[in-house]
Amino acid sequence: MADKIMLTVSEQVPAVASPSIPVILPSPEFMSALGTKQQAAATGLLSLEQLWRRLWRQKWLFLTILGLVLLATMLITAMIKPEYRASATLQIDKQGAQVVDFGSVRQVSPDMGEGDMFFRTQYEQLKSRQLAEQVINELDLDPRLFELKEQPTPFSEIVADAKKTLVDLKDQLTNLLPANLKPAKPSSPAIQGDNIDAFLKNLYVEPIEKAHLVKVYYESPDPVLSAEIVNKLIDLYIKNSISTSSQTDIYAQAFLDRELEKARERLTNSENELVSYARDNQILEVNNSQATQEQKLNELNSALATAERRRIEAESQLGQARKHGNVVGVLTNPVVESLKRQIVDLEGQYQNQSKVFKPAYPEMQQLAQQITAVKAKLATEVANLKQSLEAEFTASKRLEGQVRSELANYKGELVNLRDRSVEYNALKREVETSRKLYDDLLKRMSEVNVAAGANKATNIRIIDAAKPPAEPFRPNKAINLIVGLITGLILATGLALLRETLRRSLTSGDELQMVSGLPVLGTIPHVRRMSEQDLAMVTMRNPHSPAAEAYRIAATNIRFALQAGKPSIIVLTSVNPSEGKSTSSVNLALSHAQMGAKVLLIDADLRRPTVHLKMGINNTRGLSDYVEGRAELVQVTQQIPNMKNAYVITAGPFRVDPSSVLASTKMRQLLEMARNHFDITIIDGPPVTGFADALILAAQADNTLLVTDEKNMDRKQVLSAIQQLQRVKPSMGGFLVVNARHGVTDARYYDRYNQGITHAPTYDPSTGTGGLNLTKEKAA
Repeated sequence: MADKIMLTVSEQVPAVASPSIPVILPSPEFMSALGTKQQAAATGLLSLEQLWRRLWRQKWLFLTILGLVLLATMLITAMIKPEYRASATLQIDKQGAQVVDFGSVRQVSPDMGEGDMFFRTQYEQLKSRQLAEQVINELDLDPRLFELKEQPTPFSEIVADAKKTLVDLKDQLTNLLPANLKPAKPSSPAIQGDNIDAFLKNLYVEPIEKAHLVKVYYESPDPVLSAEIVNKLIDLYIKNSISTSSQTDIYAQAFLDRELEKARERLTNSENELVSYARDNQILEVNNSQATQEQKLNELNSALATAERRRIEAESQLGQARKHGNVVGVLTNPVVESLKRQIVDLEGQYQNQSKVFKPAYPEMQQLAQQITAVKAKLATEVANLKQSLEAEFTASKRLEGQVRSELANYKGELVNLRDRSVEYNALKREVETSRKLYDDLLKRMSEVNVAAGANKATNIRIIDAAKPPAEPFRPNKAINLIVGLITGLILATGLALLRETLRRSLTSGDELQMVSGLPVLGTIPHVRRMSEQDLAMVTMRNPHSPAAEAYRIAATNIRFALQAGKPSIIVLTSVNPSEGKSTSSVNLALSHAQMGAKVLLIDADLRRPTVHLKMGINNTRGLSDYVEGRAELVQVTQQIPNMKNAYVITAGPFRVDPSSVLASTKMRQLLEMARNHFDITIIDGPPVTGFADALILAAQADNTLLVTDEKNMDRKQVLSAIQQLQRVKPSMGGFLVVNARHGVTDARYYDRYNQGITHAPTYDPSTGTGGLNLTKEKAA
């Protein structure tokens, strides 16, 4: 798994953005293999640890800014004049207590909640200029409050002196001008208007949500005066409210008096006109007379209809009687019916007796006489009935004519009455309207008089009266200090981070990795109390030290991240001289050899070679001699003692231009042979700044490793070196950070871990063996 992770690092190393080099982002596998700190560096985000380190580097600036802000806050707080806030609580209802439920002259609208215009109006009345002027006059605040507020403070005295000096200087310059060029003096504003504005500036009205309560505040330098102002303001506000209500009642009473007098006069005039008209037209009661006439008319219509019906019936019966001889009255007459039954009975007896006796029989003759007598009587009765029908017809006809004549007379009288009652009814309706209006006004007048005397309670009630505050409301020292502290922290943090952002130096490997986009393959801790030569061979001389372990970690990262299991040539260079690249080259070569790799170390810093000094070997012959043809490879190659697989080629004497030596054909052949015979070839190259040697070596090598000193990392120089190296060959492998103080293991861990461990033999340069003949090995 480690091989795969490190391989991904080497394949996905992001390059520094440049016009000709694309940027490669880290792969997901690489991000998952990194810790939180590494992920933040790879993605360009600051971790909390990095943020803390940045602030710690700017701790003096941070503390200075924070101290200055706190000091300014304390000075400003001390210079501010204390202000005391007195408060009172009022309850404002739409309607006060109602003693009676009638006679109100003010219409109360329904409660619309917090946005009700009634309550907003009351709040604005509390802050009105008229009420403020009344309070100022009642309490005589001109000398008590406004002159008190103008008492000088130390700071205001300084400002006042400065203003006075400027004004004097201006007056002197103005006096030097001609009279026609002197500006006119501005007129001073009204003192009373200024006082009202100043009074309202310190008055606060704050409604309490979801309640008919409102808090009234006032701030002044005098606590007693603040409470007195609030109480007087509320008192005048309540009195004004009662006065307004009383004025409304008085106006209503006066208005009703005027309207009542008008209604009384109108009613009197209307009644007089009605009486005069009734007298002139002899009308007693138009409504009763008219009703009587209409009743009579209806009765006459009914009588006429009855007479007509009787006349028609009589005429019909009479006609039937004349035409057919019988009528319904004849058929239904009980006498006639009785006679008819007698005739039927006698005729029946006669028929029965005729079966026995002859008509001449006395009994038969007697029956015939009886039948004849009854029939004669029946004829007499029928004749009488016909005469009655004729008489009834005549009477009915006469009665119909009389009723019709009387109906015509009544109709004429009724039409005449209606014509005369039109004006009378109009006058009567006017009288009734005037009387109703007069009665209503009289009732309303009585109700208003009673309500005006009963409903004197105001709709405003004092819940809590204002009392002199014990502590000043402003300035609040605790809040000011907290605000100052927060402001100071924000300002100090911002300036510290800004300075860190503008700072050119880099202070850690994480920051270097974040700025460049390249991984840090090794972090070598700062080593104290160790000579330069011992540090150069620390991997062999003190293999269990933190520095040796750090070099072995770096070698492991290089082996899996840059080599990927293949032979490679790696150039170690730096931005500036004396950054530890030679020491790192030696220790990396020894670390690879300790891990069993076949290693070749080449000192290619021909201008200032130091590998031979660090390893304590001679530099009589070296790379320059081989490339120029003065020596064979076996003569310039030395085996590192106690490391059978580690060889070194020193720089040799400096005789010609190093750039031509490093760019020569024999140099390329040497590197090709090294790639074929060694697992890894480490070249200690010269610094990038100032010379082309490092660029030439980077172009021929497989990877380039930039060694940086944590105490001396310049952002601009590092990025410039990376761009130069990547323009030559985009194979920048990463960084090796030396003298690191962050992100390294505590040395005490190694001290405990190394107890009882037998150390390797001490390195002795005098035991070094002969050189290596790569040509013979290749031939063999």
